[in-house]
Amino acid sequence: MTPSSALSAPRRGPARAAYSRALDHLRGVQRPDGALAGEVIWNPMLICQYVIAAHILGEPIDPARQRRIRQSLALQVRPDGGWAMHAESGTFLFHTVLGYVALRLLGHPPEDPLVAGALRWIRANGGVVPIPTWGRVWLAMLGLYPWQCVQPILPELWLLPESAPFHPRRLYCHMRLIYLGLSYLYGVRLTAPPSPILDQLRAELYPDGYDPAPFVRERATIAATDLFEAPGPALQAAFAGLRAAERLSPARLRRRALDHAFEQILFELRSTAYVCLSPVNGLLFTLALHARDPAHHERAAAFKGVEYWVWEDDQQGLRIAGARSDIWDTSFALQAICEGPADPQGDAIVQAAAPWLARAQLAADIPGGARHHRSPARGGWGFADERHPWPVSDCTAEALEALLRAQDRGLAPPSVFSASKQHDAIRFIISRQNDDGGFGSYEARRGSMVLRHFNPAEIYGNCMLEYSYTECTASCVRGLAYARARPAELPAPLRAELDRSIERGVAFLLRGQHPSGGWLGFWGVNLTYGTFFATTALRACGLTHEHPALRRARRWLCGAQRPDGGWGESYRGVLRGEEEHLPPGTPSLVVQTAWAILALRAAAPADDPAAAAALDRGVAYLCERQGEDGAWPREAAAGVFFNTAVLDYDLYRQVFPTWALASYLALT
Repeated sequence: MTPSSALSAPRRGPARAAYSRALDHLRGVQRPDGALAGEVIWNPMLICQYVIAAHILGEPIDPARQRRIRQSLALQVRPDGGWAMHAESGTFLFHTVLGYVALRLLGHPPEDPLVAGALRWIRANGGVVPIPTWGRVWLAMLGLYPWQCVQPILPELWLLPESAPFHPRRLYCHMRLIYLGLSYLYGVRLTAPPSPILDQLRAELYPDGYDPAPFVRERATIAATDLFEAPGPALQAAFAGLRAAERLSPARLRRRALDHAFEQILFELRSTAYVCLSPVNGLLFTLALHARDPAHHERAAAFKGVEYWVWEDDQQGLRIAGARSDIWDTSFALQAICEGPADPQGDAIVQAAAPWLARAQLAADIPGGARHHRSPARGGWGFADERHPWPVSDCTAEALEALLRAQDRGLAPPSVFSASKQHDAIRFIISRQNDDGGFGSYEARRGSMVLRHFNPAEIYGNCMLEYSYTECTASCVRGLAYARARPAELPAPLRAELDRSIERGVAFLLRGQHPSGGWLGFWGVNLTYGTFFATTALRACGLTHEHPALRRARRWLCGAQRPDGGWGESYRGVLRGEEEHLPPGTPSLVVQTAWAILALRAAAPADDPAAAAALDRGVAYLCERQGEDGAWPREAAAGVFFNTAVLDYDLYRQVFPTWALASYLALT
């Protein structure tokens, strides 16, 4: 690229052709309702828990579905015979034990190669006893682990005064609802009736006998293969105190606590039409209904609600996604297309998607939500779709900006997204801002940072609280800034709130810049992700290219470009909170290259020769990697959840390269 704002024909031609192919592909995968949604691919934990839950509930699994479950497990098994947290991690005891148990419950015999390989790995790596706590609970419900050796998960904690610093309402919502379900099941000690298959499993998993001594001795031990955050002295002391309290607690207090927890469970099931916040708590809540009353009239609806999260086909078998990303993917796709050159295919995508996206906005608060620890929801968008009433700050900000851009492009009439709905979205976003100026995701932070030292989920990290996240903050201030720049008049009080919110958010982002010049990611890998969000937000909020933060960012971006023209980081950097690039010789990643291009477009002026050269090389890499059908190939996952849960957002590899090409072509 010459130091000019115009692209020459030789450079424009390949990029324009690649962009057209990309739009054709996106139009081909767009759903009839207008949404663009890709699978969020994780690991087999959830399908295994589904099988275990079906066994406890006495729910038969169709033979065709059983075959697809085995197919999915066979495709994900590692060469050593076990299963992993994600495609690039080592084998985990937690996932391997669940996989083994699920296969046996489905009727596969011990000599089945998939079953035999898993058992060999389990025995070669210390056996079942040091499985993490969440695995112990699932085994205990089958009578395969003593409940008394599961770390205490007391339902009585829900009876604490709501002002108490350790009340569960202060936890991050995913942890709060998972522990709501776990506490009920722990409190009633749900255990499946004995059966021949469970007797066989016990003998296979414990070949030396089901002796209680090792369970007691190793109660605080977690398998080294699985451990990410060891329970510290404070948490161990808390466990000891809770065990003592449980021994002294009267039965009537337990009954009262269970009643209160069950009321909360019913609210979550009913208020979400049984799809729940996630399939993790959905399965736990279904089991809680069964424990309360096997004939409970809502049990069938609760179990059916898990289907919302299922992906099933002949190629990959049956999977259960930990999340759906319909709103998230669609919002990014609309912004991408609205930034690029006019194109009939792109226009058609936006015109079909914008009405659906507008309909997915929550029009009212959840009835009774405040009494059940739900924050106001009106004006927000969730991560999934219109059926999922758990709104998120950055999803709302991205949807707000997407719809406003579609209106400005003339591809969505004003009636699709009225001024009052825009104002509701702005109010919702502002309500998720934390005291430090950053933004949480589902809620503003409710608990003291002290709670981060009491993480009982040994295989995950940073999961106890809502934090202030670079990406959420950047999405929110960018969406607010775009709304502020429009001619539509905002009520004066709301405008003042918006201005103050942006100011505080920008200050948070500037404080959070990494010494390298980028921004660490929390929800994606890693600095390319965080830097994409931060730079685009800071520019939208009025910072010039010559601001020191943006100068440092573009130096880092240019310096991080790899010899093949792309960018690429390892997920291991997320685990340590630092920069870690892919090994030399490893191909760069398309998604991360797209993020870097978008970040560099925001951070660098058009006449910066180093940035211009980096952009040219990056776009050439995207064009080179694109297939003839307009799609980009599957590669290493780039999404993250709770530090260790690396997620593969299937549509990221289509939407973000399309956006990078659109932004590049906008240099006219």
